[in-house]
Amino acid sequence: MLSRRRFTIACGVGVLGLAATGCGAPPRPAGGPGSRFEKLVVIGDPDRNGIFDVSVEYGPDGTGWLAYSRVELPKYVSTHLARSDDRGRSWTYVGAINRSRDDTITADGRAVSGARRYETPTLVHDPGDDPARHWKLYVERYVAVPPHRPDNNLHGDGWIEVKYARRPDGPWSEAVRLFGGPASGSRIDLNRLHPDLGGMSFYNEIGSIALDGALYLSLDASPTPSGLGDWENRKIVLISSHDHGATWRYAGTLTDHDDASDSGYLVLTGSSLVKEGSRLFLLVTPSGAKGLGRRNRGHDGTWIVEFENIARARLKRDAAGRLVVLRRIPIDRDTGGLSDYHEQNIHGGILFPQIDTRTRPDVFQTYMTGQRIVFP
Repeated sequence: MLSRRRFTIACGVGVLGLAATGCGAPPRPAGGPGSRFEKLVVIGDPDRNGIFDVSVEYGPDGTGWLAYSRVELPKYVSTHLARSDDRGRSWTYVGAINRSRDDTITADGRAVSGARRYETPTLVHDPGDDPARHWKLYVERYVAVPPHRPDNNLHGDGWIEVKYARRPDGPWSEAVRLFGGPASGSRIDLNRLHPDLGGMSFYNEIGSIALDGALYLSLDASPTPSGLGDWENRKIVLISSHDHGATWRYAGTLTDHDDASDSGYLVLTGSSLVKEGSRLFLLVTPSGAKGLGRRNRGHDGTWIVEFENIARARLKRDAAGRLVVLRRIPIDRDTGGLSDYHEQNIHGGILFPQIDTRTRPDVFQTYMTGQRIVFP
């Protein structure tokens, strides 16, 4: 499962699949075998194959909360929760919110068995809602079937669900199937919100932020059920709600294939919505480097792009329409990106997941950069 030729399964959008392209030969870290950043360790969480897909949020009392994917190769991905009482210097395990398990679904009119996965969680504090719904957890749920290659992930038959809680340590509500296709039984079919979304197979890689009574979610929009191929139509979109998630509207497209191709990549993926001071930013990961001389074909770090107007889904661009990338965080492992940040996470700073096949079985790792957005 973790041989070099098969490790493309871990180099894509999400933890165990949605590979943008093969990883290729990994770059060798300039500073030796160790990362230049400090590894994030969740005290008390049983060690499996590491943690990924981190989402960090702070409450009004200054407690930090971390939702993340706990990986158990080759099948399972669960959603776990940790807390920090020292602004991100250390994290302690709280519990599992979503537990991955074996499951059987109906796909294309037949029963299909595999592993139910919960991936790319995003945790958001929405203080204007009813107290029992102050905290919201959005996550993609889908089934992956053997032999667990990237094209065995049935994203198109899954959905995005949400749970609510008064506090992140629970209890959490039952899951609500929120976004999905007509066959999923979800409340909202995002494809019907706007013509720009017509023909999309599924949405994942969720980012979230609550601002002035509004909720915003950024989403990867994928035209194929596996998330592989048709790169020209892949995009990251923004939706918003002004009634705490009861209804949603399409705000616009944040990035598309042209934004990736302009910098030599197939796709931009894995977005987060973050704030520092009065400024708002999109964290995004370029993936699938093009060209014979490009060694890393997986996730290639994190770009930080400032919003011009989040309500209108406008990022800062130059006169030619290209993204103005404020900062780039390069990888020093095999592949990585999919970062998140909260301005109260002073000691941890930007959280930066990376994959390192040389540290098996703990190949999925998250690093604390200690860096802020504007003042690293």
